[in-house]
Amino acid sequence: MMKSLFAFLMTAFVLVSGTAAASDVIRDENPYVLLERVANKTAARIAADRTKINEDLDYVREIIREELMPYVDSTYAAKRVLGRNLKDTTAEQRQQFYTVFREYLIATYGRAFTQYDETKHSFEFERARELGPDDRMVEVNTRMIEQGRPPIRMDFKLRYDKDERLWKAYDLVVEGVSLLNSKAAEISSVIRSRGIDGTIELLREKSKEPIQPYQQGES
Repeated sequence: MMKSLFAFLMTAFVLVSGTAAASDVIRDENPYVLLERVANKTAARIAADRTKINEDLDYVREIIREELMPYVDSTYAAKRVLGRNLKDTTAEQRQQFYTVFREYLIATYGRAFTQYDETKHSFEFERARELGPDDRMVEVNTRMIEQGRPPIRMDFKLRYDKDERLWKAYDLVVEGVSLLNSKAAEISSVIRSRGIDGTIELLREKSKEPIQPYQQGES
């Protein structure tokens, strides 16, 4: 049940984190405007490619790699996930972890796609507000709507990448629970039992697993 819930909520993260092609990039775009624009664009893309996705679930890796990852700050998220363990890693181990964590996210997002139904789900976005010149972090409140069920509160955390002049998502807080913190606790436990090299290898193995849908009742 927890894996299914995690997958479904990660789907929401996928849809609202940003998925613009390189030609659609708008530098310094307001993050509130960005979230709504790319969510609508992504929902249309999924609907258009639904046949391909149904025929080959691994096709979603291509979509995610090309469309999503430029708008996800996977390196910053990886550092947050490592937490206190970061100081105990070598420069080489850190780079390996950043790389494999990015691939792990792609695989996780890909599996999450199997939970999403563009005909049933929609989003309500917080009204855009102007940011100050020194604002580098923002939390955007969003509601996921499904007919017949209470709205789910989702607060997206983004940080500004000054080098790329882009806002990038790094965490999603669902009904007060941070997915980044949850993943940090999970990986910290793995590091304690396997060490950083063993954790890197485990994430590498998981990132290479074929995309498979979650089954009802999976734990």
